[in-house]
Amino acid sequence: MKTMRVGMLLVLGFLASACNPAVEAGPGLYVVISPAAQPVSAAVAACMPNIENLSPIVEIRYPEFVDLAEVDFLLQLGELSEMPQFAAQIGWEKVVVILHADNELDLSRAQLADLFSGRAEDWAEMGGEAGAVNLWVGPESDEARQAFEAGLLGGSPVAGSANLATNPEDVLAGVAGDPAAAGLLAAAWADSSVRVIESGVELPVLALAAGEPSGAAYELLACLQGEVGQAALAELYAPLEP
Repeated sequence: MKTMRVGMLLVLGFLASACNPAVEAGPGLYVVISPAAQPVSAAVAACMPNIENLSPIVEIRYPEFVDLAEVDFLLQLGELSEMPQFAAQIGWEKVVVILHADNELDLSRAQLADLFSGRAEDWAEMGGEAGAVNLWVGPESDEARQAFEAGLLGGSPVAGSANLATNPEDVLAGVAGDPAAAGLLAAAWADSSVRVIESGVELPVLALAAGEPSGAAYELLACLQGEVGQAALAELYAPLEP
C-alpha cells in the first residue's frame, strides 16, 4: 500500500507538471528495462517522438546488474530490496502461470503452489492425465518469479527440478512447445500460444532513478504517465487510474 500511495502522488505531480513548460530536453537518454518488463518498450517507443533532439539508448538488463547512478532510470516490476531516491509508477502487471494451449485444467492458487514447490510432480495429482510436470521459470533475479515465490510459496524457492530460462521469451517458448509444461511469466509476455491462469499476484510497473529525473528523462516519464503513454501501456498492462 505504501508503494501505491507514493506512486499515485508522483503520478499527479508529473501530470500537473506536464501542463507547464517542461525542462529543456538534453541530447541523450539512457533507459534500462528489465526482461520481465520488456513489453513496456512499446510505450517507451510511443513516447519517444514527442521528445525533440533525442538520442536514446534503451537496454534490456536484469535490475541486479544496473547501477542507477549510470542511467536516467530503470523500468521494472515491483520494488527493489533497497528503494532508490526516486520511484514513480506507470502501470500494473500481473504474475501468471502459463500452460500448454491444449491443457484445459483449471488450477487453484493452492494447486499452483503445489506445482511450483515440487509437492506435485505429476499432472494426475492436478486432475489431468498422468505424466510428469515440466516446469519453466526465469532466473532468481526475475521479478515475476520473485513475486510468485513471495506470494504463493511463502518465500521458498521454486522446485529445483524446474527448467531455468534466461529470459521470459524462453519460458514462453518452452511451455508453448510442451503439453506437459507449466511456466511462470509476467502477464504482458503471454500470447495465444499458451493458456493463462492468474496467480493473484500483482505488481506495480515502476520507473526507478537515483534522483529526480530532468530533461529528456523527465519528458519521457511525464509521457508514460500521460495520455499517450497510458494508452500504449493499456494494450498489455492495467494503466493507472485517472
